[in-house]
Amino acid sequence: MRILSYHLLLGFSGALLAQEVPPTGDAIYSQHCASCHGKNGEGVEDECDEPLHGERSLVSLAKYIDKRMPEDDPDILDAEQSRKVAEYIYGSFYSPEARAKTGTPPKMAVARLTNRQYRESVADLLGSFGKITVPGEGRGLKAQYFQSDGMNKKARKVLDREDQRLDFEFGEGAPVEGITPDQFSIAWDGSLIAPATGWYEFRLSTPNGARVYLNGERQEGDGNFRDDSSAKRQTTLIDSWVSSGAEVRVQTARIFLLGGRSYPFRLDYFKFQEKRGMVKLEWKQPRADWAVLEAPYLSPAEAAHVTIVDTAFPPDDASEGYERGTEVSKAWHEAVTASAIDVSNSVVARLQRLSGAKDDAPDRVQKLKDFCATFTERAFRRPLDEELRQTYVERAFAEGVAPDQAVKRAVILVLTSPRFLYPELGKSKDDFTVASRLALGLWDSLPDQALADAAKSGQLRNADQLKAQAQRMIADPRAKAKTNEFFQRWLKLDSEADLQKDAEDYPGFDAPLVADLRRSLELFVERVIWSEKSDYRELLEADYLLLNERLAKFYNLPMPEGGGFQPVKVDPAQRAGVLTHPYLLARLAHHDSTSPIHRGVFLTRNVLGGLLKPPPEAIAFEDHKFDPKMTMREKVAEMTRNANCMTCHETINPLGFSLENFDAVGRFRTSEKDRPIDPIVDYVSQDGEQLKLHGPRDLANHAANSEAARRGFIRQLFQYGLKQNPPAYGLDTLSKLDVAFNASGRNVRQLLVEMNAFAASHGVSHPDQASR
Repeated sequence: MRILSYHLLLGFSGALLAQEVPPTGDAIYSQHCASCHGKNGEGVEDECDEPLHGERSLVSLAKYIDKRMPEDDPDILDAEQSRKVAEYIYGSFYSPEARAKTGTPPKMAVARLTNRQYRESVADLLGSFGKITVPGEGRGLKAQYFQSDGMNKKARKVLDREDQRLDFEFGEGAPVEGITPDQFSIAWDGSLIAPATGWYEFRLSTPNGARVYLNGERQEGDGNFRDDSSAKRQTTLIDSWVSSGAEVRVQTARIFLLGGRSYPFRLDYFKFQEKRGMVKLEWKQPRADWAVLEAPYLSPAEAAHVTIVDTAFPPDDASEGYERGTEVSKAWHEAVTASAIDVSNSVVARLQRLSGAKDDAPDRVQKLKDFCATFTERAFRRPLDEELRQTYVERAFAEGVAPDQAVKRAVILVLTSPRFLYPELGKSKDDFTVASRLALGLWDSLPDQALADAAKSGQLRNADQLKAQAQRMIADPRAKAKTNEFFQRWLKLDSEADLQKDAEDYPGFDAPLVADLRRSLELFVERVIWSEKSDYRELLEADYLLLNERLAKFYNLPMPEGGGFQPVKVDPAQRAGVLTHPYLLARLAHHDSTSPIHRGVFLTRNVLGGLLKPPPEAIAFEDHKFDPKMTMREKVAEMTRNANCMTCHETINPLGFSLENFDAVGRFRTSEKDRPIDPIVDYVSQDGEQLKLHGPRDLANHAANSEAARRGFIRQLFQYGLKQNPPAYGLDTLSKLDVAFNASGRNVRQLLVEMNAFAASHGVSHPDQASR
């Protein structure tokens, strides 16, 4: 909910006159508020230019006015006068219902594809012309062990098996029984599963010979990888084929990958008469630390080549708190053009494979035209009429133009066309608009064949049909990757900053432990969201953590059984879901102390649905200026006691103080500076309820059951997924989705289904089938 300050709410320009306050709310507003906020709450330039719109309840609004307004004399209005002013503001222009009656609802912002949507769409556009693969089970790679001279695959194969981890120390011995230790070779084959979108680094260590292949294409019939350097595709990622004897060589490489996809992968290795045999392949995921490459990111299943756009795009507009494609600049146009040229080169390099047109075929030109027509139709998300075919296909194949060059022209023209870049282009909205919206909302990409066929046959015209498609689509790994990316941002896992603490104060809090902490939180969220219940409340109230041995030891919690990350029960009075996960608590803290302000701001904005404006001035926390005997709670209270600060900090501080039982690395504690910690706070909720919170469990219970918190969560998920503000689909959008969310048992996956089905049909008219 909006955290309203004096300047955002009433804008009193001075103390109320001494005479009796007029009995009606509109008279009070007209006399004392309109000069700053406008006659209808629309705002006044150079005064309070933001309109008086919000989502507080009437009760909450009245309580806020009674307690805080005006800032320079908050006692001047009694409770009855505050109620009258609140009723007038709420009923005239503040509430969604009032705005629906008196104003024009906001419209959907005209937007291009975001950077993520562009990359995903290009990958699926090119991928639709080949074999469709989905990530296989992440249990490791197929491994073939050979007795050989070097890497001769025709030598005697001794063993087939699956290996889960690419870290082998053979020493002076043989890798398996039946192979001599002086000369052997091994091939690990399958696919790599990328969990997130971004730049990945790989590090190969060996004194012997090895090559790493990633995202290539196999030659027909021989199983080997093909490297088309002209297409800029990463096939031989690391080449360390020349052995070095006793010295362990380390080579690295970097590659951009799209999350939720699998990539062809192979590691070839040989030892030939060197004394020592060893090979290790590590990787560094986006915003993570180095780790050995292992299951569940390796699968024995095959995968198809993925076209990766690694062009550097300018950042998308994030002024509304989420990324959207509303900003069009020269730099963006240049990036789109450069990317289109790169993709066209890749298409030409793989033209026979993509189009099926052999170089010497008599009908090659016609097949290439048909390929370009299909390419254009899929890119534009709708069938081509004759005019579009002439514009985007036939003209490219003008007389005198070589066929390959014609294809290149057509691809560039399509990928730079507004019809591809602006999915909502055009006034008429139809079945194909619905399909496009579903694909963008759930995958950030193009409709697949099943969705396109449903649009063509008029099977996207009622709620049941839309929800059935959304249910199908949410099971796709691309939907999982996109949803996981939302939670990365929601829980501050997308931070690029290193998570470091004072080594003297927090020994053992090192990079490997931080990597485990991060993975623990990721696994917890995935466990909850992708379970059958997918229960939003479990995210906030769970009484367990996913721990491995290292984390359990550091946090003095029960040791997990079974190896790896396992659920471990914790004291429910001490910990509750994501709110008290050690990674989040450590991220929202200083390097040598806690930070109630960081924690309180996060809870207000991300968890409880509050909208905080940036502070009028940034004030750094300077610990050395405080009495060293003071607790952090006392320091923050002292630092923010100014009335201007308390407009927001009366909400922020109590929430942060309620988590003071956790130190800067998220360990539970009961004292600070030999004084008992006091986590008990008085808190006025966004719904206007006066609460006494005794610590994290009370906080979690409130968050899990607060209507304001639910709607804040829905709003954030909606904005991230659909790149629009919910009111653009109707001022009651959040209310409708909240009703459905509650009816589903607060199932997050079902919320995604409801949300996307609801938004996909907005403003769409369906013509008669006969006229289509």
